[in-house]
Amino acid sequence: MTEKLALQFWTARKTGTKLPADFDDAPSTEAAAYEIQGQTSEIADSSIVGWKIGATSEALYPVLGIDKPFLGPLYDAFTYANGATVPVLPGHSLETEITVKLRNDLPARAEPYSRDDIAQSIASIFPSFEVVGVRFDGGFAGAGLKLIADGGANVATVLGPEITDWSGVNLADIAVSLSMDGQPAITGNTSALLWDHIFDAVAWVLQQPSLQGKGLRAGDIVMTGTCTGITPLAGVREAALTFQGIGTVMARFAEAKG
Repeated sequence: MTEKLALQFWTARKTGTKLPADFDDAPSTEAAAYEIQGQTSEIADSSIVGWKIGATSEALYPVLGIDKPFLGPLYDAFTYANGATVPVLPGHSLETEITVKLRNDLPARAEPYSRDDIAQSIASIFPSFEVVGVRFDGGFAGAGLKLIADGGANVATVLGPEITDWSGVNLADIAVSLSMDGQPAITGNTSALLWDHIFDAVAWVLQQPSLQGKGLRAGDIVMTGTCTGITPLAGVREAALTFQGIGTVMARFAEAKG
């Protein structure tokens, strides 16, 4: 049953189609949801390049029907460079994030990694976009465990300029400014995230049961959570995001072809 559902999710991702809202064998436990997610990764014809953290603000919990953050895999085939044109579909939305890339492996271990441990293992950071959208009817509201099964609803990742020296930047308090089609749209701050610091978010990833025995590898990226909520992309053709003191990421959007 899990393999069949995993194949349906991966096919939906590649073709832009959707499962029905009440799809068969929907997960009833967190473990089952991550099992479906993991099975999807096993059959996917694209390699995992890292992980995203979803629901990094407690205000989202009642909206999404969950009670804590969740993980989702990021695939090479859906990771784009700065300025790329990303195919999108109705219902897709935009999140603004800082993404980190690891310099070295961080093996799984019982003792939690400290913020300093993580800091010493970060090679670079990127201002970035995540395009999100569920691959079943009904949208995000109340989706709950189905979001986890659906790979955390990741559609695409856009990485901005790579920053290797952030020594003069307070990563816990960075102002964010998002514009769409040349017009100011929304502002935010990294302080809105669930953790006190984005490196704490990476430490959280390493403690998740779904990564048990795996850890993180050199070169992996981790998207640490949206600083401006979830912004619909309906009708939007271009977006630019500036993290004060770090840089700007830009992306264009075009309707996906079936």
